[in-house]
Amino acid sequence: MIRAYICSPLSAETEVEIRRNMLRARQFMKQIADIYGYRTYAPHAYLPELLDDTYREERALALSFDMKLLEICEIIIVCGTRISRGMQMEIEQAFRLNKEVYHWPDTQQAQLLPIKKWRQVYEMQIQK
Repeated sequence: MIRAYICSPLSAETEVEIRRNMLRARQFMKQIADIYGYRTYAPHAYLPELLDDTYREERALALSFDMKLLEICEIIIVCGTRISRGMQMEIEQAFRLNKEVYHWPDTQQAQLLPIKKWRQVYEMQIQK
């Protein structure tokens, strides 16, 4: 079974928006697992319930866990239409590790779109 790392925004202005982003990550996991049969991983969908991002040590622990999960996954799927700083780090690491990178646009006719070069991330209409 292919292991897919789900890359989507967590950061937001309010706690409510952060919670909404966590739930969206869970939706992405389910959609992609249901459609493609992949084993999906989105640590940011659950870690904020355990670790507080405002504490440097806990943020570092979360990022370390994220990177370890990314290492064991065969592919990374960039979901949605915005790239956060955390996502940018994950995508750059995926390219360094020679992972297959895809974009999931989160539209009605969503399909996985291959991303071959980091520059393509900016050519898509993704906002930083």
